[in-house]
Amino acid sequence: MAEQERDTVRIHADEIIDGVAHKRCPGPCGRLLPLDHFGIRRMAGQGPAGTDLLTDQSWCRECR
Repeated sequence: MAEQERDTVRIHADEIIDGVAHKRCPGPCGRLLPLDHFGIRRMAGQGPAGTDLLTDQSWCRECR
């Protein structure tokens, strides 16, 4: 059986505060929030060798 290709994960963070990654929302709130305030987006076929790319949403859940 062939080995399954793994998804590529790309996360953007602006600052690390007390060991927790934070990023600034470019939306109306403009707040610096922990990454768990942002959703995850799967971009099919956008990773290396046509694998899926998982990345964080740009805007926080509240602004989105």
